[in-house]
Amino acid sequence: MNSLWKIEIEDYLNVVKIAQELGRKPGESIEDVFLAYMEMKGMKPISANEFTKDELLQQLAEKNGNVLDIAINKEGKQSYKIVKKLSHPLDNGV
Repeated sequence: MNSLWKIEIEDYLNVVKIAQELGRKPGESIEDVFLAYMEMKGMKPISANEFTKDELLQQLAEKNGNVLDIAINKEGKQSYKIVKKLSHPLDNGV
C-alpha cells in the first residue's frame, strides 16, 4: 500500500535537513525521517493506493497534464523525465 501526502515545500526541506543532520547521503532513503516528521506534526496521508510509481504518475498525467518525475540513484545522481498524457493506447507516455 502506498500513501499519498500533501505537504508544503518547507516541510520537505525540513525533512531533507534533518536527514542530512542524521548523516544520510544523497540517494539514501529518508522515508523513516519523513514519516517521523509527519507524525510529529500530526499529519496523515490524504490517500492510499496499490499503484506502482509509474502507474500513479501515468494516472496523474492523464487527469492533470504533464508530470515531472525526479529520481535520485544510489550514487546520488539526479535524473528526471516528463510523464505525458497518452495520445495513443500503445504510447508509453514518456
